[in-house]
Amino acid sequence: MAISWLLYLLASTLFHRPRDPILIPQKLFGEVTFPLFPKPYPNSFETTTVITVPTGYRVKLIFQHFDLEPSEGCFYDYVKISAHTKNLGRFCGQLGSPLGNPPGKKEFLSQGNKMLLTFHTDFSNEENGTIMFYKGFLAYYQAVDLDECASQSKSGENPPQCQHLCHNYVGGYFCSCRPGYELQKDSSELYTEASGYISSLEYPRSYSADLCYNYSIRVERSLTLHLKFVEPFEIDDHQQVHCPYIQLQIYANGKNIGEFCGKQRPPDLDTSSNAVDLLFFTDELGDSRGWRLPYTTESKEYGFIRGSISQKLVN
Repeated sequence: MAISWLLYLLASTLFHRPRDPILIPQKLFGEVTFPLFPKPYPNSFETTTVITVPTGYRVKLIFQHFDLEPSEGCFYDYVKISAHTKNLGRFCGQLGSPLGNPPGKKEFLSQGNKMLLTFHTDFSNEENGTIMFYKGFLAYYQAVDLDECASQSKSGENPPQCQHLCHNYVGGYFCSCRPGYELQKDSSELYTEASGYISSLEYPRSYSADLCYNYSIRVERSLTLHLKFVEPFEIDDHQQVHCPYIQLQIYANGKNIGEFCGKQRPPDLDTSSNAVDLLFFTDELGDSRGWRLPYTTESKEYGFIRGSISQKLVN
């Protein structure tokens, strides 16, 4: 008994030291726990465990055992769960207890293929002058299929992964085009500089026929994108039905902010976002001149930022 207690005190002293994140090797399932579980955890300790599953999957996590010092707002000891910069909750207490904020049997699901668990303890575990011992936690995780095509069933919610048709399978997806269109090998471009321009292929000459093309702008989170089309702007339209065959769709933060065609230049757009996607469809004719879109960024702290022509990464 004395030897066990000495080993616990030695381990507690070692765990007080700052620790690097614990990286769990990428696999389809496993468990995550405090290293000493089910022995009592030490005071003044903090570590983050990073769970990673293969690309094309999400992380699903559920707690099997949970025993942390309860407190209002989980201010003292807690487990914090986050995924893709989103906070999924902060938890303490014991499973089945009304004290604190235990996770219960809730299933936690990430949007991407990573999930982070931060385990934090304060300087003491006392209740009415009595030292209390808590064991920590044990959780199980597994990889579940990420349906990349799900966003296409929610109109206007998120930019689609594919311009026309999206087909999901376990671990990934593939795209196809509607009849009469051809899927281009280089059908997407990514722009990452703070300012630059995007244009349809061959602008200001006529664009190609039967295209389904994606342009994406991704800049720092502290910046917002401003879009300003220039003349000439020319995309085939129809006298009776607006944009029936060819159109330029613009998404900001996953929300559709406009669909454009014809010869009238679209209005200037303040997207209030650092992420913009443009989807361009053409029909079998391809006899209009297309469009050109210079863009700039603005920081609330520094104002407008103008840089060199954007870096273009072709998939």
